[in-house]
Amino acid sequence: MTILSVKAFGGLKPVVKPRLLNEVEAQVAQNVRLTSGSLEPLRGLTTLKSTTLAAPKTIFRYGSSATETNYWLEFANDTDVMRSPIPNDQYDRLYWTDGVGLPRYAPNSMILTGAPYPGSSYQLGIPAPTAPSITSFTAAGTGKVPESRTYVVTYVSAYGEEGPPSAASAVVSLDPSLSVGITMPGAPTGSYNITLKRIYRSSTVGTSAQFQFVAEVAVAQTTYTDTIAQANLGEILPSEGWVAPPTDLKGLRMMANGAAVGFSGRTVYFSEPNMPHAWPHKYTIDFDIVGIATYGQTVAVLTTAYPFLIQGADPAAMTPTKLEVPQACVSKRSILETGDGVIYASPDGLVALGNTIEVITKSLISRDQWQAYVPSSMDAYLYNGRIHLVYYTGSVRGMLILDTSGTGAVLTTCSLGATQAFTGGYYDSTSDTLYFAQNSAIVRFDRGSNATATWRSKLFRLPWQQNFAVGQVRAATYPVTLRVYGDSTLRLTQTVTSDELFVMPGGFRALDWEFEMDATGEVSEVVLATSTADLKAV
Repeated sequence: MTILSVKAFGGLKPVVKPRLLNEVEAQVAQNVRLTSGSLEPLRGLTTLKSTTLAAPKTIFRYGSSATETNYWLEFANDTDVMRSPIPNDQYDRLYWTDGVGLPRYAPNSMILTGAPYPGSSYQLGIPAPTAPSITSFTAAGTGKVPESRTYVVTYVSAYGEEGPPSAASAVVSLDPSLSVGITMPGAPTGSYNITLKRIYRSSTVGTSAQFQFVAEVAVAQTTYTDTIAQANLGEILPSEGWVAPPTDLKGLRMMANGAAVGFSGRTVYFSEPNMPHAWPHKYTIDFDIVGIATYGQTVAVLTTAYPFLIQGADPAAMTPTKLEVPQACVSKRSILETGDGVIYASPDGLVALGNTIEVITKSLISRDQWQAYVPSSMDAYLYNGRIHLVYYTGSVRGMLILDTSGTGAVLTTCSLGATQAFTGGYYDSTSDTLYFAQNSAIVRFDRGSNATATWRSKLFRLPWQQNFAVGQVRAATYPVTLRVYGDSTLRLTQTVTSDELFVMPGGFRALDWEFEMDATGEVSEVVLATSTADLKAV
C-alpha cells in the first residue's frame, strides 16, 4: 500500500530542493500561522482610521489615550521619532529627525495643534549668540589693581535648556569695583523657543580662568549693567560645547543612560544624557553609515561595508570597535532593535548582531534567493516574536515572516500588502498590535477575518509510478480547495466540503506527487491513498 499523509504543517526552506524537504516542510506557506502543528490562516486587515497624508512613510502613536484612534503622527519622509529622555517629562515632548529637514521637537501642546500631527514644532538645539560688547567701564586708578575682563552670553529655552556660549567679548582692563555696561544680541532667528539669556564673565576660580554666572535676563533685553562683586558670582559656565545637532541628523535613538544618538554621513553624534538639545560628542566611522540602533550601552553602527559597535556609559568617552565581518546594511528601514541586539538586512540575508554576529537566514534561503526579494527595499517590524519583512521587487510586493520565538514555523510569507503597498508601520505595545499605513489609512495587521491560507507540500517521490485512488482533508471548517499534482501536472482540483473521502481521477500514473491547498480555517490533516482500505487504516 502507498499512503501520502501530512498531519503537521511547517514553513519554508527554499534553500533545500523540494524533493529533499522533510515531511512537514513546505514549498508555499502563505498567510499562515503555524504554531500548533495544524495549518491556521492569518487574519486579514481592518481599518483603524483615515490618514491626513496620502501614503505616509512613517506613522507613530503618541500619548496614552485608551482610544485607539488617538493620537497618530504622520510623516511624509522616513522619520525616526524619539520619546523624551527626561523622566516624567511634564511637557510630554517628542523629538524627530529625517535627514531632510531640520531636527525637530515639540511638546504636547504643539503636537496636537492640528492634523496632520504633529501640528507644529521647534527646531532642536539652541544656537550660540553673537558676542556681547563691553560698552562702558572705568579704568583702574592709581593704587588700584585692574582686572582684565570679558563676557559671554548663552540662550536659554522656555524649558530651562541652556545652549553653548557666544564668543567672548573683547578683553578690557577695568576697575572691578565699579559698574560695567554691556550690550548683547536679541533673540535668534528660527523657531527655537528661546525666552532668556544668561550672562557670564571671566573670573579666576582657584588657579583656573573660568566664566562665572552674573545674571539672567529676558531674551529681548540687549543691555545690562554689571555691579556684581567677585565674591557674589554664581556657578561656572556649564554649557561649553553644548552645540545643536547637525542640520541633517537622522537615525535618532536613545541609549539606556538617556543620551540621544544620531548620525550624519560617517559621523555618529551623541547628546548629553537627558539633554537632547546639547550634542557635544561625535565619533567618525570609516564607511558611510546606513543606520544605527541601540541596546543597553551599545550603539550598533551599520554601514555600507562593516558593522561597528560604539560602547560606553559616558558619551564623552565611548569606544568604537569595527567588527571584522563584512556584512553591510542595505536598508535603513530593515534595522530592528530586539532589546539585546540588532537585526538588519544584508546582501547575504538577515543578520543578527548582539553577543555574536550571524546571518540567521543562511540555513533557510540562499543568497541568490534572498537577493530576488531585493533586500534594499525591505522594511522590518517586530511583532509577537516574529520579524515581518515588507519587500518590493519592482513588480511584486510581499512580506517574509521569520519566527524567532521558537514556537512555530521559522519562515512563511504573507500577501496582505501585495496589491496596496504598506508604506510605513508601527508596533504599539499598549494594544499589542502591528499597524501599517496603506494608501490613506492606518490598518491593523492580523486583526480581521481569516485570510486565505495557501500551503504546498514537499515533492513526494514514490518508489515507482503509481496513482492514488482516494483522498481526505480533515479541517475545522470547510470548504478547502485542494490541488493535486503528479509529475508537475495538475491532476485534480477538488473543493472539499467535508471530511468524507473523495475519489481521485484515474487513467495515469506518476512518480512525483505534491499537493497545494487554500483554506480559511484550520486544517489538521491531508491524506492520499491507493485504496479506501489503506486510507481508513491511517
